[in-house]
Amino acid sequence: MHDRNALVGDVRRFNRVYTGLIGLLDETLMHSAYTLTEARMLFELGQRPREGAIDRGGKAGFLARALRLDLEPVASAIARDLQVDPAYVTRILRKFSAAGLIEMKSGSALLRVLSLTARGQAALAALQAAADRDLARLTAGLNDSDAAELSHVLTRIGDLLAAAMASERGEMR
Repeated sequence: MHDRNALVGDVRRFNRVYTGLIGLLDETLMHSAYTLTEARMLFELGQRPREGAIDRGGKAGFLARALRLDLEPVASAIARDLQVDPAYVTRILRKFSAAGLIEMKSGSALLRVLSLTARGQAALAALQAAADRDLARLTAGLNDSDAAELSHVLTRIGDLLAAAMASERGEMR
């Protein structure tokens, strides 16, 4: 049986090495205008539009009316998905709105969809390109065999940890 304390130490050691290698501890991600959480939210919004702003017939709060956005339902969904404080998510969404990165579009009769604007899509594309360049640089010294092994190991790590989390939550896989 593997020593679980040693495993915890191994994971923490890997995390320290990896976060240092890719610069996750920098104040902004890849020398951009965005923090890691902001960049992750742009990514999530770019992957799938968010339904959630309920048209209450003008009954939204003052700030929502002023910004023409009622972000609370969307913020709650993102906060749940990313395990981030909903108030922090709301602040980021308002920042994105003020910067012209997101917009609400009409969805169904009562729902609107939050999506990235062209400016938001460009910001996301720039972040993704920078991340791809950084990771390509990080792995450039690997030969084909080592690159394949790294890919396999990373996939296996994800599978093992996802299974452990599902087991912890009592889910079937």
